[in-house]
Amino acid sequence: MNQKRLSLLLLAPLVAASPLRAEEAPSFSVEINRLDAAGPDCRVTLVEKNGTSSAVSSLKLDLAVFDKDGIVVKRLGVDAGPLKAGRSVVKTFDLKGLTCGGIDRLLLNGVIACEAGGISADACFDMIEPRSRAAAFDK
Repeated sequence: MNQKRLSLLLLAPLVAASPLRAEEAPSFSVEINRLDAAGPDCRVTLVEKNGTSSAVSSLKLDLAVFDKDGIVVKRLGVDAGPLKAGRSVVKTFDLKGLTCGGIDRLLLNGVIACEAGGISADACFDMIEPRSRAAAFDK
């Protein structure tokens, strides 16, 4: 992405067989792995890793997409589940009507759904470990 800044704040729920404790570190990550032109759209490839011993049966993220001027140009719900325990998966979605070069950052605005061992969407949101392999990721 021609030295564009791309930041991502995504969900990292820690799902354990027993109730979660605040001192436990997240072991679930969501990574921007690629941004590719898909015709007139931008295709986002995510790599999600569930390093826990519990499955996430449903996970839906509320994302906001910003352009290079800091303007929200799209808001969408992204289905990021299900995720088997101890596994990594690749998920893709298209940002319809947006070119990759016009995107500055993706922001997790919230968690719409999180079904994982009784963990609430708010708790999922709070346990985040974002990553990116995008060329110009700015943390």
